[in-house]
Amino acid sequence: MTGGGLARGGSLFEQGIARAGYELVPRAYKKPSPEDVLILWNRHKHMEAIARDYERVGARVVVAENGYFSRDPVGRKYYALSIGHHVGAGKWIEGGPERWDSFGFKVKPWREDGRHILVLPQRGIGEKGIAMPRNWLASALDRLRHSTKRPIRIRHHPGPEKSEPYEDLRDAWAAVVWASSSGLKSMLVGVPVFYDFPDWVGAPAAKQGLDEIEKPALGDRLPMFRRLAWAQWRAEEIASGEAFKWLLKS
Repeated sequence: MTGGGLARGGSLFEQGIARAGYELVPRAYKKPSPEDVLILWNRHKHMEAIARDYERVGARVVVAENGYFSRDPVGRKYYALSIGHHVGAGKWIEGGPERWDSFGFKVKPWREDGRHILVLPQRGIGEKGIAMPRNWLASALDRLRHSTKRPIRIRHHPGPEKSEPYEDLRDAWAAVVWASSSGLKSMLVGVPVFYDFPDWVGAPAAKQGLDEIEKPALGDRLPMFRRLAWAQWRAEEIASGEAFKWLLKS
């Protein structure tokens, strides 16, 4: 079995794919076989044709990214891993509730008050159809102005600061995302979320579209959190090969 190219986090992933029983090669094959695996950091447009070549013959494409929750309460770092695509559009093997429970996050009760709407746009990096469209922010703001009289605030992607959205969520009635992990963090602290990307990993605990911004979803979030827990792995679990053995097992 062979692995493929990886754009970032090289040594960590190289160790893991080798320990999972794969022979690592530095570049993608021009003619892959069904047993090959291509590993990508996100699924950028310059790799799309190659990824499709692998999938066309039945080979798997592993898409890596920063974790949905990049660090847990004790500071352990996580990376997201799934087959095919990112942010919930891909596939992964779901286990039991113990994985999420071991992360140590406290899910706060739903907030039923608040004043402003917090819009959380992304950088728009990734594959077409999954990455946030360039016009999404303008579209979201226009729709919100037609559906609410609440103040609207925008929190742009934090960039290299990597700060969390919690301060901006103070007194927020709801958060609005395309498919941002900030929406997951919003729900963690009890702020309801509205989203637009249909396959978003947080969709089961949020509401799609912005027409009902005054009527947020306040259902059970635990099933969603427990599912996504199996799509992100600690750095040491990747380096040991455990993450790849789980994700790629038959």
